[in-house]
Amino acid sequence: MQRLIGFWLVLLLVACEGGQLSPSQAVDATAFSTLEGAARPQGHWLAGDLHVHSDHSADGSAMRQGFDQRGPGNVSVADQIGQGVLNGLAWLPITDHRTYVQHYDPLWDSAELLLIEGEEANGSPHANPLGAVDTITQGGVPDGRPAWSRLQTSIWDAHSQGAAWSHNHPDSGHLNPDLTPNENANALGADVVEAWNAYAGIEREMVYAENRWNAGFRFGIVGASDNHFRELWPIAGPGLPATRVFAPQATVRGVIQGLRAGRTLINAGERRAAKLDLVGDFDADPEFEVLAGDEVVVAPGTTARLKLSVSNALPSSRLHLYTPPGRSQGPQYQFEVTASEQSFEFSFETPAQPSWYYAELRGPGEPHSLDFDARDDPERLSLDQVFIDERRAISSPIFVGPRLAVPVTAQALPAELELADDAQRVLGAQGQFAGFPDLAVVGQSIHLVAEMHTPGATGVYYTRKDATGLASTINLAPGSASARFPKIAAQGQRVWVVWQDERASQRPRRPAIYARQSSDGGLNWQPEILVRSLDGRAERPDLALLGDAWPVVVWQEIGPNRAFDVMVQRLGVDAAPRNLSGEDKVIAAPNAYDTRSARYPASVWPRVAVGSEGQIAVAFSDNRNDPDPNWTGSLLVGEDGATEFDEWQIRLRVWQDGGWSAPRLLGAEQRAHRHPDLCYLADGRLLVVWDSKQARPAGVNSAIHAAFSADNGQSFSTPVALAEAPQMLSQYPRVAAQGIAGAQVVWYDNRASDWRWKIMTARFDGRWDAGKLYPAPGNNTWPAIDQGHIAFASTRDARRLQRDLTQQIYLLTP
Repeated sequence: MQRLIGFWLVLLLVACEGGQLSPSQAVDATAFSTLEGAARPQGHWLAGDLHVHSDHSADGSAMRQGFDQRGPGNVSVADQIGQGVLNGLAWLPITDHRTYVQHYDPLWDSAELLLIEGEEANGSPHANPLGAVDTITQGGVPDGRPAWSRLQTSIWDAHSQGAAWSHNHPDSGHLNPDLTPNENANALGADVVEAWNAYAGIEREMVYAENRWNAGFRFGIVGASDNHFRELWPIAGPGLPATRVFAPQATVRGVIQGLRAGRTLINAGERRAAKLDLVGDFDADPEFEVLAGDEVVVAPGTTARLKLSVSNALPSSRLHLYTPPGRSQGPQYQFEVTASEQSFEFSFETPAQPSWYYAELRGPGEPHSLDFDARDDPERLSLDQVFIDERRAISSPIFVGPRLAVPVTAQALPAELELADDAQRVLGAQGQFAGFPDLAVVGQSIHLVAEMHTPGATGVYYTRKDATGLASTINLAPGSASARFPKIAAQGQRVWVVWQDERASQRPRRPAIYARQSSDGGLNWQPEILVRSLDGRAERPDLALLGDAWPVVVWQEIGPNRAFDVMVQRLGVDAAPRNLSGEDKVIAAPNAYDTRSARYPASVWPRVAVGSEGQIAVAFSDNRNDPDPNWTGSLLVGEDGATEFDEWQIRLRVWQDGGWSAPRLLGAEQRAHRHPDLCYLADGRLLVVWDSKQARPAGVNSAIHAAFSADNGQSFSTPVALAEAPQMLSQYPRVAAQGIAGAQVVWYDNRASDWRWKIMTARFDGRWDAGKLYPAPGNNTWPAIDQGHIAFASTRDARRLQRDLTQQIYLLTP
């Protein structure tokens, strides 16, 4: 959260607007445990800003804050993107408060920047998951658990999606008034921590970072503008400060992987400030193979070297190197900078205990924080220090020790449950991320797909399990480095897979829908089919097979000046896709006086099912009936008169007898009904499931709801909650028919005693049972189900609670 500043300051700065003040296949972020002969990593240092707001945030502009959220908005998504380009950035998220709808704005588009999905999540403390697939829901605190447990489960949820997690301004979320860590400091797994927020106490933020490093936590540090106000662009706009991330490729996934590895450097501004680099050598060769953020395991007493380099530095700048316990004892090494481009090297013997080394450059420049840290740094109370002794750049540490560090916390996580579930690992490797699985079962053949990550890239992979065992893995999109979110369907020997693919471009983001089929049970695959490509984004596909084994494909898409809509196409039948959501949608562009006057209701998360008699049903989430879709109020309307978290409903349409039915709505008003799935039972009934919560941004939990239709979607039974536990989070359900007239629903849930996400199911056989929790080790998420077989993502093979990307795909058979 940006600190609220006096409205007088905002008005004063309006006059300055536009002014300038003086730029292997597995990914294992655990450690370099063997360094001999290691080469320096190959990649790119890319500048960005992790924390930027638009008018999709409740306090997203000065006029809104000044008039109790009732003023007009003047900070659009496009405004912040444009300013990021002017400030020399290469990547940018828009991290609005506890919402994902900024990505449903047609202005979320850039030919210059890598736009990364972002959100300022949680009620408290604030954090940024970067690369998540939807809002990270921070629920209420269950009885018997400490308040920080909700923070821990949200970190695990983000990681299950391959997202990076950043703690925001820890001085206001993780420290007591006496600067000791509060209970939120117990949460494990943050990838980076804001140590330079333009509106916060940087010295206090560094107190927190050093305290956690001394306690065995391992994460990088980042800088962020936390910008809400265009009036502050000259001194605290996007990229002031900037965070440089070492990405294995110049892709969205590469940036996220660099953040997860903690490979970060911060400077006061990419175009107008000095830059700093820190590298290390720990194997006595000429190569500096270790980057800032890396963790090195070497024997005590090993001779090592560090190299500190500066560029664009001003005379009289000073370079400091800090070691434990940190700033309280002053820098361990100091260097006087005498040239614009300069490097310093020195040797040392590695310690007997886990340690760390980070560098900071100070010198002439504009103030780096609006509160100047004066409350916590008495030296800065002297005005002759302002502009003379400013922080210009800072690095993440290089972590060194004879073993991997183990975090020591005031309160420990509960013991991990160890009950076996007899699941088999089917995709993924140690140190690698695999997620979002799907499966289709035909006889004894189980066809599986999942998304897997390699350095800087994502791919869609297939395998098959049958009576002969588990087949080798096949990359279904070998020509792509950005294939994601696969879905699979099978009938007889025909197998179809669809996915989202950005091979055309990520600057601008241009995902398209691809498909591929096998006619011999997955042994061989025909060439790819480009299903949909447009001047915009086609995303999140799903498919089902008709009786002739041709697929019905659905997806969501958005283009210039358009809202997200749900499209459907019967491949081999329809010449073009049909828009299922746009007929009665009211769309309005913003006016020149209020960016919040825009109206782009979103239709997203489509799912499709087919019946034995050729019926087709499509369900999706839709917010057109929200009083203010995608926004948090409008001119003269404050938060009390609008929804800060949108009222989503499930919208459903059915194809029967040669046409599409009128839309049917599921889900009560004033709630958020999201992430539907559906199936036809053997007796012809249609079952729809989804997760539902109060339309509040944080502090409330979601439950799984289900409703039946006996007349092919013309009417539905009253929705019921499955295995409801009001204090727990249940989310992202999947459903499949089972038996003569039964069904089974599966989702992931945090009710287990070890707080970790677990797979849970509920069965219908005339009535719903009480549900079953699978208390297996690790975080188990993103389940898919067919004929009782469940595929899911699991971290059970991870070796550490921090800096370990291991998530693999497991198969649970009935």
